[in-house]
Amino acid sequence: MKTIYRITSKEVGDVLLKKRKIAKAYRWWLRENGYTYNSTFFFR
Repeated sequence: MKTIYRITSKEVGDVLLKKRKIAKAYRWWLRENGYTYNSTFFFR
């Protein structure tokens, strides 16, 4: 099973990421720049 991270932002749209560290960094970047986002994950 692999984990897929889905991050949805109004400015960027839907982003699907496979790596946890990249997803974490992307959420940090959105938060630092004042963007709102929703984050979920699922198994594939």
